[in-house]
Amino acid sequence: MAAQTEDSKQNAEGAKLDRKKKKSSSWITSLRFRWFSQISFFIITIYIGWSFYLFVKYCESGGITTYVARPPGIEAFLPIGAFMGLKYFLGTGAVDPLHPAGFIIFASILVTSLLFQRGFCSWICPAGTMSEWAWRFGDWIKSKFNNRVSYWLEKFPVKLTCGLSMITTPIVALLLLNMITFASFKSPSMKFIFPFMIAAIVIPFVLPRKIWPARVEDSIARAWKYTLLAFFTVNIVIKMSAAQLGMIFEKAPYMKVADIKMMNFFLNLSMLAIIILSLIFFFSIFNKNYWCRYFCPYGAFIGILGWASVFRIVRNKNTCIDCSKCTVACPVYIEVEKKNIVYDVECLGCYDCVDSCPVDSALDMKLLGFGKKIHYAVYAGLVVGLFVVFMNTARFTGYWHNNVSVQEYTELVQDLDNPRFKHKQGKFEIEE
Repeated sequence: MAAQTEDSKQNAEGAKLDRKKKKSSSWITSLRFRWFSQISFFIITIYIGWSFYLFVKYCESGGITTYVARPPGIEAFLPIGAFMGLKYFLGTGAVDPLHPAGFIIFASILVTSLLFQRGFCSWICPAGTMSEWAWRFGDWIKSKFNNRVSYWLEKFPVKLTCGLSMITTPIVALLLLNMITFASFKSPSMKFIFPFMIAAIVIPFVLPRKIWPARVEDSIARAWKYTLLAFFTVNIVIKMSAAQLGMIFEKAPYMKVADIKMMNFFLNLSMLAIIILSLIFFFSIFNKNYWCRYFCPYGAFIGILGWASVFRIVRNKNTCIDCSKCTVACPVYIEVEKKNIVYDVECLGCYDCVDSCPVDSALDMKLLGFGKKIHYAVYAGLVVGLFVVFMNTARFTGYWHNNVSVQEYTELVQDLDNPRFKHKQGKFEIEE
């Protein structure tokens, strides 16, 4: 009987091994194909940034240096302005006249995500590209250390972020509910809150995994980006009317130079900003997609929209050999091996899990309702193609360039230190 049982196990293992597919001899894989897309858009982003820098220098010189046209694509770096433009469009049907390209780019990201989940994040987004390159470099570094050191290099950022999230999330919630104001932080009673803040930071480091599972820790840490999304949604979409936004676009001097102010911010970072950005970059090296998973409100928004997508990673439980390679490969820690269809707001549509699967047709991107297997090149073509179509349509229909002339930019830049070009906590100076 024991011999029969052993034979049955061996036969089962043999059947699983038979289902393993041969490694493709092609040099082109989904990962390399995606890297090509990422590098292409990253180069375009660098070109846009450099062109805008030269344009601003031309304006600062009063037209003496070589003229370089202002690239409208720079408005992609104004996410809050794009959010305002979206609310303005939904309320009036009109496009923000000052930063139309920013609105078009944002709208294209939303539509792309609605159809193809978060494909934008893994195939186009330059921030996602830098985040991925950072952790892949970090994987190489961690391989030089023993398991314990590697564990803490990876988990320390998550535990710290989780602790801070337990502080900030309830505070932002109370602010949004108008139960406290920013002035509340100056109250003497705040000293009684500090012990709870310290406890919140310490808890993830001291509680055992049986009480504090890694999934709980990760979920609390990810509350950061949803908190940011909620903050912007309430203060822009809910509290600001389309009429108010129209007045801001028309009469707030700051809005005309928001892109220039943004550039100057990054060229003249404060010590606090340098520390924060350095920590995010350092943590991104040792934790997969740290910025995208925990802080990007764009990612939170399009992840929610992506629930409507019919493009899904589908696991065939009949051919799956339970090797866990898909889960290990996933850059956002989704337990792919435990799902028949991957419904998860974090799924990037990157194909890493599909590429790692050793069994033919056990794991594929499919079009739900049709059962069609979607090749990574087709998926990439749809994501990138739709994004590019949006850009070119805006160009041909006159919704790409703003209505500020080069002469006006030149005059505005000379007066950039004027208080009228400043804003405080989202409040702008309005000129009659």
